[in-house]
Amino acid sequence: MQNKLQEEISSFLTKHAAAHYFIAVSGGMDSMLLLDLVSECSTNLTVLHVNYQLRGADSEADQAFVETYCQSKGIPCIVHRIRLSDKLKEGGNLQQLAREERYAFFKEHLDGTPQSRLLVAHHQDDQYETFWLQLKRGAGMAGLKGMLPENGRILRPLLSYSRQELSTYAHAISLSWREDVSNQKTMYLRNALRLKILPALEKEVPTLRQSVLYIQELFQAQLVDFESTLQVLLKEIKKNDIIHLDEINHLVDFQIIELLKGLGTPPAHHLGFTTLLSAEKGKKITWDATSGVYHEVVRERTHLRFVRRTENLQAPPCFQVEKVNELPTHFSKDVLFLDALRLKGDLHVRPWKNADRMQPIGLNGSKLISDILKDAHVQHSEKKQQFLLCDDEKILACIGHCIDRRAIATPTSVEILRIDFNNNW
Repeated sequence: MQNKLQEEISSFLTKHAAAHYFIAVSGGMDSMLLLDLVSECSTNLTVLHVNYQLRGADSEADQAFVETYCQSKGIPCIVHRIRLSDKLKEGGNLQQLAREERYAFFKEHLDGTPQSRLLVAHHQDDQYETFWLQLKRGAGMAGLKGMLPENGRILRPLLSYSRQELSTYAHAISLSWREDVSNQKTMYLRNALRLKILPALEKEVPTLRQSVLYIQELFQAQLVDFESTLQVLLKEIKKNDIIHLDEINHLVDFQIIELLKGLGTPPAHHLGFTTLLSAEKGKKITWDATSGVYHEVVRERTHLRFVRRTENLQAPPCFQVEKVNELPTHFSKDVLFLDALRLKGDLHVRPWKNADRMQPIGLNGSKLISDILKDAHVQHSEKKQQFLLCDDEKILACIGHCIDRRAIATPTSVEILRIDFNNNW
């Protein structure tokens, strides 16, 4: 096993070559073993150690141990000291705060060193425990799939080895390390899983670990296959704020969930989202959004439309009035020619209302504005942006769609007004 592990680490570093490697070292068995293995393969190496100052003398001893080892091997070592207990006074979860502080420290050095990568000592047991932690949090496939050997600039060479295999190897080479007594405290969920819950489950289901690891492999493979499609869909939605129904109908549930996560929608709405696919036009899901781009998704006739948090009702279109002597030979819905003597009061623009009705050119009788917009296939989410031109008595035009016949100018009109909009609708 000694030769196999060393060869695999060497092969891993060759496959994931970097000009410089940083390695996260706590002083525990996993990270010390990784440091020992990597130092045999590469000299372009710097150790990063975080001292949270949570365990008094033990924290100081961990730091001293790592620094002494690095000094003996001629390996540069950078230590980040943070009094995490002070940050905890502001609120938050200890494990989460520690992780955020740790990875911010790592990122600082990665960003400052071109073509560098970070090595961390996660192994198979960490992968297995992560599945259960993510399951408790209600994670989707992306969470349940676990960690990847390569995730951007982060490398995990030991993921295929169990804690027991690494321990056997560490003892065989007489490796020294520090034991963290807090790893035995079951007040932390990961520790409780490792020490109590999972051993009890495995006693009843001996194949449980193998089954979970197999599921994670399947999830990883499916997500890799879907990743390119996901990025195309996300790019399309963020550009046009829509996704066509025929596109989303080809997706299975986990793909829809990953798509929604990529758009920043709350997990509570992921399952209900699929009901929009068979809902009638105008149905929507809305959520309170303090972050992310969108706060609502609306079912349209041929697609779903995502509504941005900053999307507000646009200003009414402006118009210019000009007296003219004759009518043009060609007409459009963008320019109106009205008979001034058939108008009542001033011209103004306002949003349409549900009961609004007009008498369109070419139609006997009247018609609801809502029906005009429906027949014009105006999307439900865009109807609120529709405006009307009116005088004090009647609607003169549903701007951009149709004109009322009651005040239109004719060749016999004594006073003709040309109404020109500036294309804001």
